[in-house]
Amino acid sequence: MSDWFTLATDMQREIIRAQKAQMDAAQKALGAGQRMIDLQEAGQKVAEANLSYWKQWAKLWGLK
Repeated sequence: MSDWFTLATDMQREIIRAQKAQMDAAQKALGAGQRMIDLQEAGQKVAEANLSYWKQWAKLWGLK
């Protein structure tokens, strides 16, 4: 009976190890998602600044 018990506990250990690896991967994915959001926000700010620059440049030359 000890062989069956050992096999069962080893299997449970492997399941726990696999679940921990899955949770670690999910946490990394969440972190990457937040970095992507930050990058998109920075890109939006750059686009707005670029538009403002071109409006000022056009105004300087008398364009609307």
